[in-house]
Amino acid sequence: MLQVIIIFIISLSSFSSERIVSTVPSLSEALYELRLSDSVVGVSKYCLFDESFCSKEKVGTSLDISYERILKLKASTVILSSSASEVQVKNLSKLNIKTLLLAHDRLDDIYSSIKILGKRFSREQEARELVRKLDTSLSRTGLKLKDTKVLFLISSDIRDGKVVKAQAAGSKNFYSDILEKIGLSNILKTSSMSYPEVGRENLISLKYDYIIEIFGSHNDSTLTLKKEAWKELGRSKKSSFKYVPLVGNYLFVPGPSVWKIAQDLKNEVGKNNVVNK
Repeated sequence: MLQVIIIFIISLSSFSSERIVSTVPSLSEALYELRLSDSVVGVSKYCLFDESFCSKEKVGTSLDISYERILKLKASTVILSSSASEVQVKNLSKLNIKTLLLAHDRLDDIYSSIKILGKRFSREQEARELVRKLDTSLSRTGLKLKDTKVLFLISSDIRDGKVVKAQAAGSKNFYSDILEKIGLSNILKTSSMSYPEVGRENLISLKYDYIIEIFGSHNDSTLTLKKEAWKELGRSKKSSFKYVPLVGNYLFVPGPSVWKIAQDLKNEVGKNNVVNK
């Protein structure tokens, strides 16, 4: 019994000395869900999901990190996006700081990252449970709307009251994965790009049943303008479609809150938001 207690104390002491800096909002949220908040000392400037957690010291992003702040925080491990540069990894290594590079672009990446974080920071059971809950939530959100075609937009540009272009979810991204998981068809899922730009002519000619556009909580004031602009575009199309705006900062984060995106789609798709021709 004494041996078990000693091992536990040593393990706890080792774990408590961990000082984590996360430069990726979605991975920060994963750390939070794994009950690692006390070990996280620095976060990205784009961390928004929890006011208390995100009030920690800001260290920039995976693309632009502050080595000075990371040193000041006495970080032991810095979590970076898998797209981070080799220069950043080498610089942190020279500072004797460990790095953990994780992918977070696809739904499977989210699951894998949670498991890797759980193993790295002694939260394996919590990680397995979190992944199980996420997958179960997504599976239960199935809409079963056969052949329902969706154009999923990250943003759109309006000029003189008209939609002139939009940035959409194409192939190999977590939005397309979620749409497929819940039974909706992303019309750009075979695109050669993850987030292609779609011009006005293509917006008019493409065939879709729904346009789903996401907004951060800071720009929901533009909703009326956007709705009117999509109505104008709808009058140029030969077929009707439904415009569904979704609002929330979590909509842009490929992390543990993806189930909320699926739930929003389930709640909103099917409502009578038909754009008049």
